[in-house]
Amino acid sequence: MTRRKVDTAVKITHKVTVHLSQIYFEKLQRWLTHSNCRSVSELARSILYKEQINWYHKDASLESTALELALIRKELNAIGKNINQITHYFHGTAIPNQKMFHALKVSDEYKKVGNKVDELLKIVSEISKTWLRK
Repeated sequence: MTRRKVDTAVKITHKVTVHLSQIYFEKLQRWLTHSNCRSVSELARSILYKEQINWYHKDASLESTALELALIRKELNAIGKNINQITHYFHGTAIPNQKMFHALKVSDEYKKVGNKVDELLKIVSEISKTWLRK
């Protein structure tokens, strides 16, 4: 696979050397961690060209909530797999007592889903309170 051709008008051909103080260089590196630029050179070019730089901000207050939501998603996934397995066994047997046993197991799994949905609704209501503050 060949490299994509760069437009000659945009191609970087001239080298400019700039000396920075340690403080300002560290400042650029901090900006780099929060921007869409991949290198200090790219960040400096964006500043010189007065291009738009996207700044990324991480809201640490929602980090624990995101982890909790991910855990609930994982648990719901596991419960769904259990329900699929139980349904497979249910359809594979012809004995009425075993069908009833499997139906009761599915009922228990759906109760677990209901509990997880209640947890989700509680978390969503907390998030909406913080986002919809006036």
